[in-house]
Amino acid sequence: MFSIYNNKLLKNQRSKIYFRKTIKNSSIVEGVGLHSGEMTKLVFHPAEENTGILFYTGKKGATERIIPAELGYVMDTSMAVTLGKSHIYIQTVEHLMFAIYVLGITDMIVEIINGSEIPILDGSAHPYIEILENCEYHEYSTQIAPLTITRPVMVTDGERYIVGIPANDLKISYSIDYNHPMLQNLSCEIVYTRDFFIHHVSKARTFGFMKDIEILRNKGLAQGGTIENVLVFNNQSVVNKERFLHEALYHKVLDLMGDLSLCRRPIKAHILGSRGGHALDIAFAKKIVKEAQEELSKENLSEILRQA
Repeated sequence: MFSIYNNKLLKNQRSKIYFRKTIKNSSIVEGVGLHSGEMTKLVFHPAEENTGILFYTGKKGATERIIPAELGYVMDTSMAVTLGKSHIYIQTVEHLMFAIYVLGITDMIVEIINGSEIPILDGSAHPYIEILENCEYHEYSTQIAPLTITRPVMVTDGERYIVGIPANDLKISYSIDYNHPMLQNLSCEIVYTRDFFIHHVSKARTFGFMKDIEILRNKGLAQGGTIENVLVFNNQSVVNKERFLHEALYHKVLDLMGDLSLCRRPIKAHILGSRGGHALDIAFAKKIVKEAQEELSKENLSEILRQA
């Protein structure tokens, strides 16, 4: 296992105050969807305080076409995270949501034109970070309380698991173990810092295996995947070059944080994951939100009883 620590950054992070934030200027990006192969255009718009992150696929103000980026709107996690309601859905939101999380954006409208899947771009979250950073920011005065894990929380699926335990900061310990010589028994431990996640983790591309490509395409998936936007492994090595050591491992961390961003709050915990995936990530996110709500209800009841 390798670790990333910076004591000075950790000390500053413990006292960090989070405020609601939107972008100042609109921006446009267009690209192909990884699974659908559709060309989709996104337009990022500033939003009023407390709007949240909203996707919409029709005219502005058409509420039936609006999908909030929230756990309650997750409708599928089989190969990516799909948000939706009724017959309206937005697929593969996790890379964009990772960028939104690490940049601290809490209020924004994402207009989706001519498609139903977020563009894969280069397979990582970094292009979205660059686009949104160029929009500049407007910070509101409203503070956001972190989602703090106060007691151990776990979700499992066979040997796969995600565990959250109390910690002063956000720290992620993650491991993968695939039947491939380059992807066996890999693990990392990373204390969250904005700069490290922006300049390193965000650049990790989605990955897959050559043996699975035909199977996925026969199912109507991976229609937009190429060696330009997917790190592809054959039986013994990698078809295209890794950007950095253990890029696939870091992409699992990227996906995890993109999925957990649907909690809509900064997270304070030590999260341990092993061979997770979108379904497990979302199950864990729902569980920690439920635990936090129950804890808040107990605190409110105690306060009422104290004042009685």
